[in-house]
Amino acid sequence: MITVAVQDEFAEVLTVFGDLQETVDDALRQYTVQQIVAKIAELRRRDAEYQTRYGMDYPTFVQRIGEDSAFVKYVEEHINKMWENDLLDWEYSYKGIQEWTQKLQNILSI
Repeated sequence: MITVAVQDEFAEVLTVFGDLQETVDDALRQYTVQQIVAKIAELRRRDAEYQTRYGMDYPTFVQRIGEDSAFVKYVEEHINKMWENDLLDWEYSYKGIQEWTQKLQNILSI
């Protein structure tokens, strides 16, 4: 456990609502959940943009790029010559959704 200093003004007010440690923990939990939900929403927005651009989800795109040279040629000629850059960002978004969702579930189960 990490110790964090709480300003006296906050501590004084928070003790009105109950045990200081529990109140601070609840406030941190709520703030953390809000931040994670915002992060997941941003990653989902980016994932949806790539799904729209390429007409499929991330796993399907990765499979097709890896197995279908005609598809790669089509993507390069008609969608985006720099699709590798999109792939890196899309992977970050796709995997980030999974990782942050797991972190959220862990926090909510505490």
